[in-house]
Amino acid sequence: MDRQLKLDTQLNKTAFDLVTYSAVGYFVGVAASVFFKRRTFIRNLSAGLFAGFAFNENQDAFNRQL
Repeated sequence: MDRQLKLDTQLNKTAFDLVTYSAVGYFVGVAASVFFKRRTFIRNLSAGLFAGFAFNENQDAFNRQL
């Protein structure tokens, strides 16, 4: 049961990090879009980059528990 609890905790942390980093990335994109014509592209790109960072940050910890 302890293993399942650790796995659930890591999944919750991963989901929280994905949402948090995506939101931060989106708002960074909003700030950066002031300087670019393609505003939607910049917002989505930065949100995706930050989400990818969050996924990579948690991937090793998640794989160790499997």
